Amino acid sequence: MDRSSRKVLVTGGSRGLGFAIAKRLSEDGAQVVICGRDQSKLDLAVAELLSRSAFAHGIVADLSRRADVDMLFDRTLELLGGLDCLIVNSGHAPYGTIETLSDRDWDQSYEMLLMSAVRLSRAAARLMKASDLGGDIVYLTTTGVHEATDHRLVSNVMRAGIAIVAKHLADSLSGSGVRVNVVAPGYFDTGRVRRRIEDLMVNEGLDRPSATGRVATANPLGRIGAADELAELVAFIVGDRARYLNGTTITIDGGSSRLVT
Repeated sequence: MDRSSRKVLVTGGSRGLGFAIAKRLSEDGAQVVICGRDQSKLDLAVAELLSRSAFAHGIVADLSRRADVDMLFDRTLELLGGLDCLIVNSGHAPYGTIETLSDRDWDQSYEMLLMSAVRLSRAAARLMKASDLGGDIVYLTTTGVHEATDHRLVSNVMRAGIAIVAKHLADSLSGSGVRVNVVAPGYFDTGRVRRRIEDLMVNEGLDRPSATGRVATANPLGRIGAADELAELVAFIVGDRARYLNGTTITIDGGSSRLVT
């Protein structure tokens, strides 16, 4: 498939990793639709995307609401006339442990992270399979799908579920030309990680390099990742050079994970 003609939906695309991916694919000439919950952030993001591509559009949507997910998909098809690349990048779940997290925390995270991915995947898979043109579905999860971390319990649980959904889809779409993969990032220079660094500076009196080093302490490269580094990986995954890549989870964390597989 000619990447310059791709029709792409990136959820959570108004900032952070989602925006970096949208920018990278726009640079290849893709037509990109992004979604987010803040109209002003979407407007700024779309303006920058349009400096790289002839088409970009933003849709306000809350992925924790089923009606919004349905609207997002239908509106994307109206704008693009089809879809051959879906990047599922959901929002953040609350930090906490099994003792501190409430039922409401679990319920909201289930809808926002797992069920939004299921609903979008179901719709995209049906469309891509029927088109006979193939396509790509890529999920952004977390290294926590391999190694649980106490403070990200809800995120780990929901995103591990997404990884299972991805593996199932890769099997069920066999022979359709649709490839399904997962990217599991570690710490990247995005808003939430910056806030964690700033919290360390305030609460423990650390300067920025020391606080950043604390966050990256388990990383052999000694730093956190740049969003465009992850975007390059996603661009490769959905590109023609990765035609045999399917049904896998790729960790990108600078070596922080201790897994050997």
